[in-house]
Amino acid sequence: MNLNQQAIHLKHREGASESTRYIAIASGKGGVGKTVLSLSVGKCLADSGKKTLIIDADFGLSNVHLMLGITPSKNLVHFFLGEATFEDIVVRVNENLSFVSSGNGIYELVKLPKDQILSLVKRLQELAEDNYSYVIFDTPPGIHDDTLTVVSSVDFPLVVTTPEPTAVADAYALIKIINKENQLEKFYLVVNKVENNHEAIKVYESIKLLTEKYTTATLTFVGSIRYRKNLIRKIIEQDPFEKGFIEDVYNILASMDTEVKPRKLSFWDSLLSRLLRR
Repeated sequence: MNLNQQAIHLKHREGASESTRYIAIASGKGGVGKTVLSLSVGKCLADSGKKTLIIDADFGLSNVHLMLGITPSKNLVHFFLGEATFEDIVVRVNENLSFVSSGNGIYELVKLPKDQILSLVKRLQELAEDNYSYVIFDTPPGIHDDTLTVVSSVDFPLVVTTPEPTAVADAYALIKIINKENQLEKFYLVVNKVENNHEAIKVYESIKLLTEKYTTATLTFVGSIRYRKNLIRKIIEQDPFEKGFIEDVYNILASMDTEVKPRKLSFWDSLLSRLLRR
């Protein structure tokens, strides 16, 4: 299914009482922590009092529900096929955080006429904006038509990478193609799985150098996330919210003008943070 930019224009529905803000979390390759970041961004926004909806936009490889240990009875495919209402497909995690699974019905969706997809996407947008302050799209990794379209349409196109050379190269490729094909000018960058912020800045500077040289895009570094061994265990236990990871995400959101303030560290956390930087 190729949702063109006109069909999924997300900036913003006319007449909406409050402007919903959209975040797309994208990566050039898999395995960089995109889905965990999507969930953590959603949790931070929800814990800050913002009604937040995560849409798992990875048709065919939906895994937000797997990380949370929740199996929805209906998903986005059922909505598009007219087999479920919006309320049927929304899964509530807590008072402010909900998600929608995309399921694995990409082949059924391909068969839908383009005008029907357009109508359904507009309906989905209307329902989302009537109920949520933030909508987060966890997009498929790599350079897919749907990824390019969604990332190009949101308020906050957030690209996540790691220091791994292939991840860095693929993150730059994603930015370059979206800039060239859809003329998107502004991107945000998060570097995950780093030893320290200095390592993250080096990654950012390498991508920024290429971006400035070969594209018309601007790249804003909004923060880094340190590698944490215990996060893997928590993901296995289907509880992907790790304290240190969440603290890093709060700081990232504060850098993105998302109405979220950075968490103030306790005395002991502050002391430990300073000792680790020595």
